[in-house]
Amino acid sequence: MKINLRKSIAIGASLALTAGLSLVGNVAAQAAPLTPTAAQLAAWKGKEITYYFYQDSAAELDTTKKQIADFEKLTGAKVKLDVIPFTSLDTQLQARIAGGNTPDVARLNNPGFYHNVALPLEQYLGRNYVKEFLKGSTTQVTHPTTKKLVGVPYDLTINGPFINLDLFEKAGVPVPTSWTWPELIATAKKVQAANKSEYAFAIDKSGHRVSTAMSHMGAYMVDSKQRNVLRTSPFRAEKAIKMITDLYVADLAPRDLWIGTGTRYSSPTAVFLSGQLPVFFSGNWNVAGLSEGASAAKFRFAAVPNPSGLNGGGWPGGKFLMAFSASKTPDLAAFFVRFLANTEQMEEMCKAAFWMPTRGDLSESGINYPKRASDMKVFLADSAKTPSAAYGIQSVPTLTGPIYNKLRDLMTDVMAGKMTVKELVQTQITFIDQQLATLKK
Repeated sequence: MKINLRKSIAIGASLALTAGLSLVGNVAAQAAPLTPTAAQLAAWKGKEITYYFYQDSAAELDTTKKQIADFEKLTGAKVKLDVIPFTSLDTQLQARIAGGNTPDVARLNNPGFYHNVALPLEQYLGRNYVKEFLKGSTTQVTHPTTKKLVGVPYDLTINGPFINLDLFEKAGVPVPTSWTWPELIATAKKVQAANKSEYAFAIDKSGHRVSTAMSHMGAYMVDSKQRNVLRTSPFRAEKAIKMITDLYVADLAPRDLWIGTGTRYSSPTAVFLSGQLPVFFSGNWNVAGLSEGASAAKFRFAAVPNPSGLNGGGWPGGKFLMAFSASKTPDLAAFFVRFLANTEQMEEMCKAAFWMPTRGDLSESGINYPKRASDMKVFLADSAKTPSAAYGIQSVPTLTGPIYNKLRDLMTDVMAGKMTVKELVQTQITFIDQQLATLKK
């Protein structure tokens, strides 16, 4: 099934401040031919670059290895693939940079951490290269001072829930086509009780994921003008956060995955794949991994729409490619970024790993997902329903990681009985103020 993303991806009101995503013109969206010059081939022959990479699924890794082989054949260069666990992605990379062992290229979740050590891509790929991507998708890889492109948006993501279809069927509960958070929680408890499953609900240990529920309640942390807006809706934020932390405190969700993992990200994917979880809140990047795991575990799952409240839709995110200025072959590193993000390679990855593309031409033409197309249709529909306010935090790309992580860690303290939800929100407001103040120095 081919899905036209132009009709599905949210178009916000303010493109300059990433209040949404929009398509560029057809001419600008066309990729230039990927043909190295004779001089480049001579210079690159036998050279090696390092690609610092993490994966959300085996499909991503397999496709990446295949594309690296294609790149090596095209250029005569070699690519050393360093596969890193997502849980230590930034700590290991920051240590490598500090120790003078910077990779040439990296796949990143928080590109704002690395703006000042990134390669200025326009110098190697041209000023018009940015126009190949959806406007708004490049905000987090645009240097805040120089306004130059220092990375590439590699894929778009949208948060949302999955359900175990077999557990729902055994409980006699229909697959939801729309619901509210109270209905989601009541349904999860009903399915758990009917199946005597270990848990009712779980969500990735991530402030980014929890921001989805906050958005549904009408609460946000930073707006498109780089202002702390959490103080304008603290009660809404408290409602969303308490709703989730109460499930963990009551052991209706796997509390050990939060409290027992310190200040690290963790995912209940394994719990869902064990068949002990009716509702799992994650995002479209997990379709590939769940498909692989559910097939082995012999159960059926499906993506279902996000619950709604004051707002509907999901919460936006994405992954990025960045080349580093410390590279000894910066032109080769930049060309590798361009190769991975080119039309052919991105389309191949989208089909294999259920990605949503960042390129204008692919968003225009649509992606023909060979399987799980119904799941991707759900995520794309929720993307179109996502409010423009959800993109506000992307106006501070150097701060998104710290702000999300602080929320995550404060939620851990609530689950451990160290603070109340009200105290959490007030602490988060103060922290955001402190973070925003660093932008003015």
